[in-house]
Amino acid sequence: MMTARRLRDFSRECAVIVLAVMLCLSPATQAAGPGGGGRGGGGGTTVTAAYVPGANGLSPSDSSWGAASAATVTLVRYIDYVSNADTNDTMCMMLGSAINRAVTVKAVHNGSDIFFRYEWSDSTADSTVSDTPKFADAFAMEIPYSGSSGTNLAMGTQSGPVNIVFWRADLSQPQNIVAGGIGTPQPSPDAQNLIHYQSWGSGRWTVIVSRPLTGASVNQVTLARGASYRAAFANWNGSALDRNGRKAISGWGTLAIQ
Repeated sequence: MMTARRLRDFSRECAVIVLAVMLCLSPATQAAGPGGGGRGGGGGTTVTAAYVPGANGLSPSDSSWGAASAATVTLVRYIDYVSNADTNDTMCMMLGSAINRAVTVKAVHNGSDIFFRYEWSDSTADSTVSDTPKFADAFAMEIPYSGSSGTNLAMGTQSGPVNIVFWRADLSQPQNIVAGGIGTPQPSPDAQNLIHYQSWGSGRWTVIVSRPLTGASVNQVTLARGASYRAAFANWNGSALDRNGRKAISGWGTLAIQ
């Protein structure tokens, strides 16, 4: 068992290491346009949303997907705010462990609506929840409200909030979520306009989420043609008891809108 002094030293060491990790994950701050209009993106992997007039990307066989380039986003860390909650040391929880989980991301838009297509390997389709416990597979994409300026990867900050598209296999509809720091995410009632397609087969999920390019309110980032935005991704594996703060995450990448 650690002594009180050793616990303080351990927490201090973790804080230093985590700060280094966060600096590595966060590229330099860039100026952002008003209303969530990104300018420079976030570096890292770039997902380009191809402009295809008349695109109806909710169908996985729609011809518009042929115009979209596939980007491989790597989830690089597995964080666990659940098992470590009793330590009351969020910095240590943030540290997590290194992983290498690939997700294929494509995007197309028709000038009015944008479609995001996420595909990843998962040997089990966890699409229900219960108290046994049982948890559902899930996926999320996070974009700062400022578009491309810096904020914390972990749910943003009070002064740098983030907008999250959240899909979970057991929900009838993906959620538009707002967050301004760890422990603050909540669905915004004035911007629940997401529709989706989901399928699982041969050990692989295909999830497509669509939303209007123009945000329904200030609680949904407007995505402008010709602009770029920071974007980060997260994945929960229900079979691994992933839920809430136990998940795999990427660093910041870039979402570019043609």
